[in-house]
Amino acid sequence: MFAVVLATLLVADLPKAKPVRLAPKPVVEAQREAASGPLLSSVAVTVECTARASGRVEDCRVLGETHPGLGFGETAVALMQRRAVAPAAHDVQFARTIQFTP
Repeated sequence: MFAVVLATLLVADLPKAKPVRLAPKPVVEAQREAASGPLLSSVAVTVECTARASGRVEDCRVLGETHPGLGFGETAVALMQRRAVAPAAHDVQFARTIQFTP
């Protein structure tokens, strides 16, 4: 029975389907704004951290950044907290400016 229905559909002169043009998906607003804005040549982030006597770097926070809100501050904090310094007699606070370039 199935073979008969399939054969009938294959032999039948069915109208040709018209091609449909799909409109491109709209660009996400944030992507549109980023594409229309100027390209960043570099970003600077200044962080303050504490170097523990053991050499471990902790308690980092952003003091300033040239382009806030783009995630560079959080990235700079993550980079610094993975660092280690030479052990010392006591804890020391320090500031460091990290330059991000394309």
